[in-house]
Amino acid sequence: MNFLGLLSLVLVVYCTSATVPSIKLNTGYQMPQLGLGTWQAKGDPVKQAVKDALEIGYRHIDTAFIYGNEKEVGDGIWEQINKGLLKREDLFITTKVWPEGSNREKALASVKNSLKLLNVTYLDLVLIHWPVGDINSIYQGLEDAFNQKLVRSIGISNFNQTNIDNLLKTAKVVPANNQINIHPTLNQDETVAYCNKLGIAVTGYSPLGTGSMIKNPILTSIGAKHNKTASQVAIRWQIDRNLITIPKSVNKKYIKEDFEVFDFKLTADEIKTIHNMKA
Repeated sequence: MNFLGLLSLVLVVYCTSATVPSIKLNTGYQMPQLGLGTWQAKGDPVKQAVKDALEIGYRHIDTAFIYGNEKEVGDGIWEQINKGLLKREDLFITTKVWPEGSNREKALASVKNSLKLLNVTYLDLVLIHWPVGDINSIYQGLEDAFNQKLVRSIGISNFNQTNIDNLLKTAKVVPANNQINIHPTLNQDETVAYCNKLGIAVTGYSPLGTGSMIKNPILTSIGAKHNKTASQVAIRWQIDRNLITIPKSVNKKYIKEDFEVFDFKLTADEIKTIHNMKA
């Protein structure tokens, strides 16, 4: 790499590092509040999206076994690591175990398979993807992975209060995170409050309501006051609620737009207005 190329890379790293606030998990690890979601993205497009996101400044990538893209996600990560853009320890990688037909042994095997596909020696967070099947046995498999230091933190996804209570009857490790569907017309107040009470961080997926929020007139009006888009307002609303959020796109323009939410804050009145939006 020539001098100008090296200088350009240094400037990218300098300008994008340490820009994303994080949430401290109950395991002591820091989880960046903004990550790239990869649901419904496969093959070369998701690999390129991961590369673009890391170049833009993302340091949190969310995937799952059922997405069928862990290898491509890993390839994108390692191309940027090998280029010198970041180190593995700079990155927070989340994946999920699919629960149907699973148990303690299969859950542990799933974690090991994800490690292989992503080409990493540890995962930052592994979740049970849905509260179906024998969640207590599956979670024991995640606890095994945690105790073997294959995973730094473990958690759950799409769990409500009843699901959490059932899990905690046998769990020896309190979940570090619950990933649930949250957007302005689905604020999930009760589940968020219950998780906060238990020390479980919350990640909101599909923050743009699978596209339904991007032209919402309320969000658009608020965004105009901050020179931001409706999508950026929806993402910022989650961050201002002290949540983690993982917008998904394979378009570099939108990946970049979703990242540009740290140079403004919503007012208390704006947060309240968004919070009270109806479907």
